[in-house]
Amino acid sequence: MTCLKKPAADGPTGVEAGYRDYYNLLRLAESKRWATPIFHGELAAYRTAVLREVGGFPLDIGADDSHTATQIALRGRRAVAAEDLWCIEAVPRDGYNRWRVRRAQHLLQHFAKTPLRRAPPPMRPILAAEKHLHLANPWLLPAAATLLALSATPTAIALLATGAALLAAKLYRIWVATQLYLIAATLRNLWDKQLVWDKQKK
Repeated sequence: MTCLKKPAADGPTGVEAGYRDYYNLLRLAESKRWATPIFHGELAAYRTAVLREVGGFPLDIGADDSHTATQIALRGRRAVAAEDLWCIEAVPRDGYNRWRVRRAQHLLQHFAKTPLRRAPPPMRPILAAEKHLHLANPWLLPAAATLLALSATPTAIALLATGAALLAAKLYRIWVATQLYLIAATLRNLWDKQLVWDKQKK
């Protein structure tokens, strides 16, 4: 079992609270369907016997809490976020972007290492959706923007201008920021998985 999270601050980009609202909805929906593949280190509880059964926590990826919970769910057990269990998450004053990239790196490592074929039927669509959202979906944004820019037709230019104007809308800005963090995290994972890091001031 894990918690839902409320950020103590909205971060310098002004998107953290909205991001968490969306994130919490997904965790709850996944939990009600079967299990969520994302746990939170602030509060994660596991049955000792089941934890031993999956071999404990992995040492080669950063999101050991999420990966362990998912290994439990892949064996047909539940791994859920409780809707009445909340943690307040401290948000760094300095290095917010670095913090977001590191967290994204660890989730990317977790989803890249988790095989979809082992998921029980109720878990399969959840895991497939999260793998897509983390591993593939971020690349659609730069791919679409590049294709539109290269075509340089009036329609393409209008679509790019519309996309830029939509950044004024908070929900769109949250989505774009999340995609950019995931892209940066994917690239950073190529040379540094950040399995060890300095604790940031929060």
